[in-house]
Amino acid sequence: MRWFWLLGLTLAAWEDLRSREFPYWIFWLWLIPGIGHAVTDGFLGHLEAASVGVGLLLVSRATRGALGQGDGLFFLLSACYLDLREIGLLLMMSLGISSIWSMVIVLRSCMSQTGGSRGRTIPLLACTWLPGLWLVWR
Repeated sequence: MRWFWLLGLTLAAWEDLRSREFPYWIFWLWLIPGIGHAVTDGFLGHLEAASVGVGLLLVSRATRGALGQGDGLFFLLSACYLDLREIGLLLMMSLGISSIWSMVIVLRSCMSQTGGSRGRTIPLLACTWLPGLWLVWR
């Protein structure tokens, strides 16, 4: 099931890079087997992990989309496949990668004469792919 989760992450990360959106067809394709997995694996542990996704959805709502709603949906769906510790690791590693990406953007804009970095966004799901691969391999 983890490889299926990684396939969904790969598709979502690619779409996030390409269009900055989390496509709903991936959501539904990924949700049905995920719920089945969560029920057979012990629903309560996955319900705890879902709190991370719910928290990100609340942050997205509070910031009026500064953090994308698709990122919260991704972590909510991932809770069907991963436990709370794995979701926490995935989020922290993804935020670390996105902060490095952000620093590169800021440094490049400081060094260039063309302008600032205002309005540029970081696709969090793309930053989640490497940590996701690590979670599957370990």
